[in-house]
Amino acid sequence: MGRAHTLRQRFQSLDAYAKTLDDFSIKTLTGGVLTVATALLIAVLVGLEFAAYRRVEQSAELVVDRSRSEKMLINLDITLPHAPCVLLGLDVLDSSGDTQINLFQHVTKMRLTSNGTEIGAYSTKAKAAVPPPATNADGAAYCGSCYGGIEPEGGCCNTCDAVHQAYVRRGWAFTDPDAIEQCVREGYTARMRSMDGEGCHMHGFVEVGKAAGNLHILAGESIKLGGEHTHTVYDYMPRNYDMTHTIHRLAFGSEFSAQSSPLDGVGKTAQSKHAQFQYFTKIVGSEVRFLNGTVLRSNQYSATEFVRGDARAAVSRRTPGLFVMFDISPMRVIYTEHQRSLGSFLTSVCAIVGGIFTVARLVDGVVFRAERVLKEKRQLGKQI
Repeated sequence: MGRAHTLRQRFQSLDAYAKTLDDFSIKTLTGGVLTVATALLIAVLVGLEFAAYRRVEQSAELVVDRSRSEKMLINLDITLPHAPCVLLGLDVLDSSGDTQINLFQHVTKMRLTSNGTEIGAYSTKAKAAVPPPATNADGAAYCGSCYGGIEPEGGCCNTCDAVHQAYVRRGWAFTDPDAIEQCVREGYTARMRSMDGEGCHMHGFVEVGKAAGNLHILAGESIKLGGEHTHTVYDYMPRNYDMTHTIHRLAFGSEFSAQSSPLDGVGKTAQSKHAQFQYFTKIVGSEVRFLNGTVLRSNQYSATEFVRGDARAAVSRRTPGLFVMFDISPMRVIYTEHQRSLGSFLTSVCAIVGGIFTVARLVDGVVFRAERVLKEKRQLGKQI
């Protein structure tokens, strides 16, 4: 029992937090005000520290981009209020020589009225005004001619669009639909001209190789012939148009928080029908490494612009359109998410609480001694 008592006394002698008896403590108004202010300040600072602890931050690192064979998505959302959908082609050419035309597999063209109201999605496959006959004159099942174009599987071109696609596969220009029985039956030429004065809203994505090149939206039909790529506006197509446009969204890859897409929201008004808009972009590969371990690969870009279009363009071979030239940077930016550790947060909280209480005690002591000295001087003055 004596040994336990001695051990207790030894630990008691190590107490760094000696307690003051209530009979010897003095509570003052200044101390009360200082205590309330201290509690409020601690609550505010701890709250700010907790918000900083919960915040996810990103650090950026620049490295050489070694992934050169990957594919790249171009996400686009563009409105051309003065150009009918039937007139517009969407093509991509790159530095490897690869040419992709009419990339509308994942891009929707919405027809717009002259005041911007949506009419509906544009489609080359219109319902025929007069359906094709069930049989030919000889009683055999009807099989429309492809007029020299490359026949589809099945060998028949029963619609105007089927003949058009046969011409495209052959590399021929579709110049005279009025000479094609299927197009006359469907009222193809009249339908084309009825779209004069409309606008077009394009949205979707195209997939391209990650190589320098250009994406362009041009007026006229796209044709690949003899290794050349041309656009032609035929007489039966709408004639009143220009390339006024608004780029709602243009991104090279998936969206992420730090992504730079400076062409978003850019709008241009064509001063003439022959205006050609060119945007030059420099694409930088980007990678985001999230806290949960997932990795997002995307791109961001910088951009400059140039506009061509005056009276001299009317006599040149320049085609009105919108060009997005893209070049690939050899560098990649890696964004890594990180968050403060729990230990760091607790250490900061302890520092805040301990530091504020220590300073408050010092201030309270100074104020208390000053008040006591002044009180003693007043009493001394009264005695004299």
